[in-house]
Amino acid sequence: MLVSNPVQAQESSVTTLDTMIVTGSAQPTQPHQATQSVTVLNAGQFAPLQPNRVTSILQQVPGLHTDEMSGRSGISSLYLRGADPNFTLVMLDGIPMNDTTNQRGGSVDLSTIPMDRIDRVEIVRGPLSAFYGSEAMAGAVNFITKPASTVPFLRLLGEGGRFDYSKGLLQTGGTVGPLSTNISLSHTQHGEQIEQDSFSMDSVGWNFSIHTDSNFDMQLNGQYTDSTVRSFPEGSGGSEFALLRETERRKTREFLSGVSASFHNASGWHHQVFLSMTRRLQDVSNPGILATPTLFALPPSDFETLYTRVQTRMTTTWTISPQWKISLGEQLTHERGRRNGTQDLSSFGGSSDQPDDFAIRRTLGGTFAELTSVWWQKLTVNSGVRTDISQGFQPKVNPRIGASYQLLSSMQIRGGYGKGFKLPSLSSLGDPLIGNPSLQPETSIGWDLGLDYHTADEGFTATIEYFHSRFRNLIDLDPDLLNQGIIRLANIDEAVAKGWNISLSFTPNPTVSFQSSLTHLTTRVTETGAPLRNRPKWRGWLGVEMRLSSTVNVKSQVTWVGSSFDFQVPTQITRVGGFVKADITLNYHPSTTWSCYAALENVTNSSYEQFAGFPAPPFTFRLGLEYRPEFLGQ
Repeated sequence: MLVSNPVQAQESSVTTLDTMIVTGSAQPTQPHQATQSVTVLNAGQFAPLQPNRVTSILQQVPGLHTDEMSGRSGISSLYLRGADPNFTLVMLDGIPMNDTTNQRGGSVDLSTIPMDRIDRVEIVRGPLSAFYGSEAMAGAVNFITKPASTVPFLRLLGEGGRFDYSKGLLQTGGTVGPLSTNISLSHTQHGEQIEQDSFSMDSVGWNFSIHTDSNFDMQLNGQYTDSTVRSFPEGSGGSEFALLRETERRKTREFLSGVSASFHNASGWHHQVFLSMTRRLQDVSNPGILATPTLFALPPSDFETLYTRVQTRMTTTWTISPQWKISLGEQLTHERGRRNGTQDLSSFGGSSDQPDDFAIRRTLGGTFAELTSVWWQKLTVNSGVRTDISQGFQPKVNPRIGASYQLLSSMQIRGGYGKGFKLPSLSSLGDPLIGNPSLQPETSIGWDLGLDYHTADEGFTATIEYFHSRFRNLIDLDPDLLNQGIIRLANIDEAVAKGWNISLSFTPNPTVSFQSSLTHLTTRVTETGAPLRNRPKWRGWLGVEMRLSSTVNVKSQVTWVGSSFDFQVPTQITRVGGFVKADITLNYHPSTTWSCYAALENVTNSSYEQFAGFPAPPFTFRLGLEYRPEFLGQ
């Protein structure tokens, strides 16, 4: 890991030494002791790239695919080991971001997650319902923000670039008595990259921490974002094939906040309470999708959705000895969702302002237990089980077990098995047109096997994994009812996703480092044998960082994505070709106070699409200037 800015170097070294994986388990774990398939990205790894969206850093994660629907304004999704985007729990500081009132079944649009405050990202693959319950059926991604600062600091950042891009950022923090703070304000504006698209977002973030003594601490984290975007609707054929040339408008206001309190004592007991709230209001104006010049496949609609989730989790962990640790906990979730709006069904012989409303609330409860044991100082076994009780559904019991064995001081083999489930989204239950209140939870069974190697100085690391997942009761449109002219969701499909991935990291000397990953994925629907859409069979990534001098460093990455199947209404089933994309960033740090950079994206000006008819942006650039003054006593 190379860092040219002395301030960043100091922060990154501390982060690396103190890194503990907190996602997917009640027991924080060091990376080399994990029994799960985990990738941790620290700011020291991705900050030199100066990313302005989270997909730029997730590209390097093995077993994970991200796509973007054309420019910055298009919906961006992630596919973890070939699973549907809504099968992965996405969190900010442990606060769930999935909105189950949206029309994508609860997936998260990555394009509206600000990069400004992210300090590290933890990606845990495999079913995690044994700890999280519903929504983590394929795994979890946790964006962890910069902690509250114990020293005063100020950071000012300004960016500008092609396509009328601009961004301003203010971050500040410090300590007032026992209270440590970190506050962030930003505004981002992006003009038309692709025909008629636009993007604008304002965000406010906060991290507060109180330490009254060595045994107790309390943290309050949160974020508010307000975004407005325009783009061609999903499935419309985009700017190239859409028969209707109007764009969709989405205005989203999202509030996330979480408070945690931890207490531990000398006898090995650790108690934690975590309370979070998610509130998301989205206003959508969709022009509809034409199948022919006169026939709508998707009618025009205007609607507003409001989603609220309140969740509390209490965990008690007892460290019996260095070899035995047990955790017990319970979680209670209450969520409410409503949609108010209308659809224009006049082309289907209905009303031009057909109500499209629903309102649903439900309460979910779960109790879990987790046990970690170490045998012969080489074998670590981690097991867990959770029981969930949800209104209107049968109780669900989901186990997970993982083990790692230290073959050598620098090599370990690990494997894991688990089950997961996902409740039907509020939208799929309540939608008056296609919803079905009789839907049952989707389920998964997954296992993996991995081999990790690292040298003593971490100068070389390597990981190879094989994974296999089976998904049952998948929710889709019922084909039998479609033949009768009835559009209704049902549990009808079963799918399999399997493959392998390799990741390597090599730092031959302090001035240069290389990272790479390669993923091979095979998916198929059991009944038809057809592959799942938007999942490329091959995906590779190569990153290089070079320190040219004490004040200049260069970070570059090349992403290679194979072809995949896609579906757009005007074109029907289409195979989208693969592509190669390269980005490079030049950083100049003349002092600890001032720094600047030039970020070049798609430097080869590659012409490609991840969705048929939605061309990706051509070559673009961003220039940034950062000011970070030094304070007395810092």
